[in-house]
Amino acid sequence: MKKDRAHFVAFVGVMFALIFVLFLLEGAVLSGLGMTACILSLPVAIALSIYDDWKKSFVGGTLLGLASCLFCLIFASLFIFYANPLICVLPRFFIGVTAYWTYFGLSKLFKKAKSVFVRESIPAAIAGVVGSLTNTVLYLLAVNIWAGDIMGSLTAIMNVAVSIFFPIELVACLVLVPIYVAVLKKINHTLINKPKPVLESSEKVTENDNLS
Repeated sequence: MKKDRAHFVAFVGVMFALIFVLFLLEGAVLSGLGMTACILSLPVAIALSIYDDWKKSFVGGTLLGLASCLFCLIFASLFIFYANPLICVLPRFFIGVTAYWTYFGLSKLFKKAKSVFVRESIPAAIAGVVGSLTNTVLYLLAVNIWAGDIMGSLTAIMNVAVSIFFPIELVACLVLVPIYVAVLKKINHTLINKPKPVLESSEKVTENDNLS
């Protein structure tokens, strides 16, 4: 149990580093526009939240928020306002929660489907869309609330919805989340929760004799 927990902690550390590097890359390319788009990092965060059980559903969004906070602190001259954890971390805590329960519900709905694509890929893709919507809506609400512009929140959401960044994030999550989920499930099975070898009958007898 302790070994499995250590593997999971190490895995989360690696995933945080990956999300931060992707966020750094996105920020380096788009920082001149005064904002960044989570085209690569957001799908990873959503996949990390839905590939396992509900107890870990908050992990991906939280890691994305922490990566965003660290990025904003590094480039404080441009993004210091967004380094507020109530803006960059708290809203993203819910990304994985909404995405996970969407994935869980659709997986139950399609569990009898013969096609693997329908049974696994479609729920993951739709969960990616829901996670992307959650990220955009809650993040913009937080920005406008802390900027003192509560009444302008809905207007800001609509503006982003018709802009270029939001559609790109949406498509990226739709396409990439199913791929990432499949990869993470394989990693989880082989490295984190590696099944213990089953003892043969003769080995069990020998083991019992040794104990007695």
